[in-house]
Parts: sequence; structure tokens; C-alpha cells
Amino acid sequence: WCGVVASSTFTPPHDKTIKLEIISQKSANDDAGRKGVQIVLVHGSYHGAWCWKDTFMPYLSARGFDVCALSLRGHGTSTVPVDEETGERAKVAGSLQTHADDVRTFLESLGDDKQVVVVGHSFGGLIVQQVLADQSTNGGPSNVVGAVLACSVPPSGNQAMVGRIFKAAPWLSVKITYAMITDAFKKDANLMQDIFFRGPGSLPDTESLRILERLQEVQIRMLDVAALPNDLPVKTPKSAASGNWPPVLVLGAEQDSIVDSDGLRETADAFCTAPLTLAGIGHDVML
Repeated sequence: WCGVVASSTFTPPHDKTIKLEIISQKSANDDAGRKGVQIVLVHGSYHGAWCWKDTFMPYLSARGFDVCALSLRGHGTSTVPVDEETGERAKVAGSLQTHADDVRTFLESLGDDKQVVVVGHSFGGLIVQQVLADQSTNGGPSNVVGAVLACSVPPSGNQAMVGRIFKAAPWLSVKITYAMITDAFKKDANLMQDIFFRGPGSLPDTESLRILERLQEVQIRMLDVAALPNDLPVKTPKSAASGNWPPVLVLGAEQDSIVDSDGLRETADAFCTAPLTLAGIGHDVML
């Protein structure tokens, strides 16, 4: 059995206009020897806290962990940012540093009595990397004792990966690029499964339609990918001269269409560890 699920919001102290959706689930067993450990889950592009709710959260709760997932600005039920000049919806949800500051201040709000393990998926993994860099070099949240980077964009970004995937599988690369530029993956179940899973037929039809409906809710891009290289590479234990870095587990998926094996190794090498590849699954390991 699992602990009680609750929903709340968090307002980053640096931006009072934003409320971030938080879904939390208490440990189902306080006697499991893990009391005081909080696991925080950070999603990737076009997803939200919902993507962890029915899988990772009950699994971790049943094993004695307090766990919560947040929706980054513009995702889930979190506030969609507004362009200050036009008063209309912003073109992108935020910069890498903006998202990292949102996550960092939420982690700090949990208090020093909590030992926090933060998990980031895809571009959420890149955001977690920035949080770790801020923690190490700028006195960030001292309660982070570990991190998991799952199918994460590597510290240098995704540009090199896009080029490698195009050379290795041109047609798949064209489909992914087209789908991301036009948002076609939100309307085509087969295309969505090509990108995030193992291809058409990976999911039951009902589950595929459910995920499509959730992806359609996001009407803003998480990051300005064209401007992102200006903020990269993210500092890591390998590139930084000093710093107090927590241990990091780097996870990959054998049939990932977005993060290739070279990207996975880059991330693992940057954090001075070896990657662990999960067999038989695609990019969205949590679904």
C-alpha cells in the first residue's frame, strides 16, 4: 500500500507571479529506515508532475520514501509566464537558470532536516545539473545528498546529439525534428511513441491516448533551445576546479530516440561515474 497523495503549490521567492504545482506522497511506512529522506522528481519538456504520479511516486512511497513531483513553470497546472512587454503568454517558459532557481528554492524550502535526492528526466536532468552546479559553486541547497539523471540531456546540451542521431538514423531524426517543431507528436500517437517510447505499439491504446491528452495541455516551450548554448556547458565535477558535489546516478534507456549512448556517456563522465542503461525501454522511463 502507499501513502496519501496531496496537491499544493510553491511560489518561488524570486518571482511572486509564479505558482508551481506540487504533487506529494508520504511514505507508506515510517519504520522502513528511510524517514527524513525526501525524493524530488523533475520532469522534462512537455510533461509535468503527472508523469510520475502513477508510477515512480507510489513505488517509492511503498518503499518508505516521502516523494514529491513538481511541474515547472508553464507545465502541468503551474503558472504560464507572461511576456512583460506584450502582456501575452511568453514564448518560452524560462531560461535554464530560471528553472534551476525555481527548483533550487523549492529544495531549500524543504528544510535542512530533510535529506533530499533530486531526480531529473531529459531536459529536467539538465536543470538538475544546473541546480547541482549552483549548490557546489554558489552555496546552493545544502540538503541535497544525491541526484539521479535519467535520460538526461548532457552538460553540453542536445546539439551534438541531434547531429549524431541524424547521421545514424536520418529518417528517425527528421521525424523527431518535424514533430518537435510542429508539435505534431501531440496529435499522432504513433509519432509520440516513436519519440518517447519504443515506437508504435509500445503502449496500450488507452494509455497512449491518455498521454497524448496530457502532452496537449502544454502550450509553451520549456526552453529557448536556440539560445540555450549561451548558458552551456553546465559546470560539473569534471570541469569545476572545486566544489562539494553529491553522488550522482546516471540512467539511460536502451531504446532512447532522444538521448544517444554518447550523450549518456558524456553525462556520466562529467559526473565521474559509469552510466546504468535500462534494457528494453525508451526515453520516457517513468511511463
